[in-house]
This record gives sequence, structure tokens and C-alpha cells, in this order.
Amino acid sequence: MSHDPTTIINGPWQLLILDRDPTDPKWLVATIAPGDVRPVTSPMPVIPDVDEVTQAWAAAAAGLHRPAFTRLVHPEVWRIDEGGQR
Repeated sequence: MSHDPTTIINGPWQLLILDRDPTDPKWLVATIAPGDVRPVTSPMPVIPDVDEVTQAWAAAAAGLHRPAFTRLVHPEVWRIDEGGQR
């Protein structure tokens, strides 16, 4: 199995996210469908801001007219995969 993070192999990804907000730290589980993935077009390792095109795409995907975007402070993210047979 490929470990390319830009490829969704068998359906949606399951992600475990640690939001390190000092006033309200929390664990989140998110399901990401193939249509909810958009490539980053700026050169890496520069962390891009949320540009207007990405804002419009995210707003449409979330069903929001005027979304607010809040950067998480040092999030940690893991992809949850089914483990192999033992």
C-alpha cells in the first residue's frame, strides 16, 4: 500500500487530530471524502494562507456562505488505517 498522503486508496480517510489550544485542548476524529481533498499549489515547505479560491471551495463544501477560518496552534494529525492481520 502506498503511503502517499495525497492519495485516497479505498474510500474516505479517517483522521485523528489533536488541537493543542491551550484554553481548550481536544481530540477530534474527522472523515475526509475524496471530493474533500484539494492540492496545495504553493511551493512547500512554505505553509500557505487560505487563499480566496480555497476559501470559496471550503465554503461550498461546508455549505457556508461566510465561513471564518481559524488557524489551529500546532495541530498533530494522524491518518487512521485498518491494521493488518496478525
